[in-house]
Amino acid sequence: MKFARGITFLETILAVALLGLTTMSVVLAVNYIGAASVRNAHRMNEAEIANRLMLQFFDDPASLPSESQPIQYGKEGEFRYRWSLGEEPVTVELPTPVTPDAEADRREQQLASLGRSTTDRFSRFRVVRVRVWLGEETGGSLFADGSVPQVTLSRLYDPADIPNWNPDKLRRQIDSGGGLKGVLDQMTGARNTGLRPSVSQQDSNRRQESATGGSKK
Repeated sequence: MKFARGITFLETILAVALLGLTTMSVVLAVNYIGAASVRNAHRMNEAEIANRLMLQFFDDPASLPSESQPIQYGKEGEFRYRWSLGEEPVTVELPTPVTPDAEADRREQQLASLGRSTTDRFSRFRVVRVRVWLGEETGGSLFADGSVPQVTLSRLYDPADIPNWNPDKLRRQIDSGGGLKGVLDQMTGARNTGLRPSVSQQDSNRRQESATGGSKK
């Protein structure tokens, strides 16, 4: 008479351990997918906010909301997003030609004698950047660090592209930007000194203000 071999205690322990490891792997994978889905949803919201802020800036910079207050977004405004918008002048470096060009050198020397260069025509161009990230009120951060979902939207901007301005913007620019002279200064790049601080500079200023405010408490 033969008896079937039973399961030993060690085999039972190993089976339970393997089942626990499998269950843990499944739970971790589900949590990871869920967290990634939430972060992607936040990035979609941030991209939409950044695009709207960019369009609003080009149409009327004075109409932008206060950067000190978060923007409510989502169903019934359940999320809060921080943002910053900055401008940077464009630096253009022309490549050195493979073969020397005497005529180009002569023109460059003439411009240099007048205190100018061939890259002056690009001096009016600027880069506008909008950074949006999840605010600290809804699980994010006061600062745009790598721990929170964020989106940065950049666009090369030519202030002299007046034909594409709408009439209301041109009228506002004339009324608030020094009249026609202000428009001409913007076209030629003479007003690049009045740009908004870059987003990285604003982040640095915000951290310094936060540290100073914390030390005073």
